[in-house]
Amino acid sequence: MKICFVLLHAYPVVEPNAPGVFGGSETRAVTLANGLAKQTEPGGSANYTEPGGSANYTEHEICFIVRNPALKQPRTINGVQYIPWRDFWTEIRAHVAEHLDISVLPKIRIKRWSWKLLWEVPLLILSNPWRRKYRDPRQPVRIFEQVNADLYCSFGINAHAVRTVYNAKLMNRSSLIFLGSDMDLDERYRPGSTYISPYHDHAEPSYWVLKNAERIITQTEKQQLQLKDRFDRESDILANPFDLEHWQEQIKHSKFDNPWGTEKYVLWVGRAEEVHKKPSRFVELARQCPARKFLMILNASDPDIEKKIKQQAPQNLKIIDAVPFNQMPGLFSHARIFVNTSAQEGFPNVFLQAIASKVLIVSYEVGQEFMETSQAGICVQNDVNLVSQILHEDSPGSRSNPDSALDYLREHYLCSSVCHRLNQLLVDQVRSC
Repeated sequence: MKICFVLLHAYPVVEPNAPGVFGGSETRAVTLANGLAKQTEPGGSANYTEPGGSANYTEHEICFIVRNPALKQPRTINGVQYIPWRDFWTEIRAHVAEHLDISVLPKIRIKRWSWKLLWEVPLLILSNPWRRKYRDPRQPVRIFEQVNADLYCSFGINAHAVRTVYNAKLMNRSSLIFLGSDMDLDERYRPGSTYISPYHDHAEPSYWVLKNAERIITQTEKQQLQLKDRFDRESDILANPFDLEHWQEQIKHSKFDNPWGTEKYVLWVGRAEEVHKKPSRFVELARQCPARKFLMILNASDPDIEKKIKQQAPQNLKIIDAVPFNQMPGLFSHARIFVNTSAQEGFPNVFLQAIASKVLIVSYEVGQEFMETSQAGICVQNDVNLVSQILHEDSPGSRSNPDSALDYLREHYLCSSVCHRLNQLLVDQVRSC
């Protein structure tokens, strides 16, 4: 069976030198793809068996559609073939990015000259209003036909998910959606609704994809219940996969350079946006705790928010724009506490990264039940004074049980067992078609 994952910004997870940023969805998608590929030997036979049981696999060919200027031809990494989505406009933007540095606008630095820039740059400028105009994503796209997979998998409820499911239906192929944030199940996604999400996703296509994807994977019981209640769809719960063995090996060989030297820091990781991630809360926390060192990994999202955060940062807070995926274990190994300031999540993949590094998690709003069950940390329910108190403590780790949390990760989130479960779901889906 040929399985195609679709998540356009995932390539930097497997290629540290590729430009762009990634988040929990990209990490989750690549881990699932790698896990499925790893459990299928070159001849197609499974090499993973549940203790006391037998494996039940079909042959899998795993590919992944991504969009990145560093990927111009298909490339196989860890048994997964990465296929570039390169249409006309993508080619132009990629070529311009290779030749011009616009990171310090309005200044422009020429990295190397090309005569094509004489028509490419004006064309991009003139066409910008047209390219930004909303178009219904339910349109044929050639790359899906070229890939010719049996099953197409997309992540989150967004325009690319709509496009993936629509094209799968055109080709009479199977489709599967992995839900991400709880926002994917917004009750305003209804036929005829004019609602547009903070991430520019329109209600009607979002409702359409929730009703038309052949199978839906949820992360939590809460999502499963909301999906049934709001959209009358059944789903399967699948835990986020985590490659613990690889993570622990990477900690030993990490090249991450601690900006605070040998001092442990309070860590925050997320996008520069205030709708859900709320990095401004972390800036204020650093201001309230001047005796502690803070580190923020602020991935590009909203340039205005990013600029504001950097301007307001106190001296005890250092900000890094992005960290390559292979340096993430090292990043967490130097952390004293991991703080999550989000107002809404699905299941934060960074929770597993913190647990694997035996770092206490302090969450403002999300994950209370998970914290209590796993003993990985504490959800303060927006009690900012409690967060400050924890950060001032000499031994905040007493609020968690790192060994029990690690055992909990092994029991529920190991990549091998999660991908074994996913494989069973995929086999069942193909057999039912």
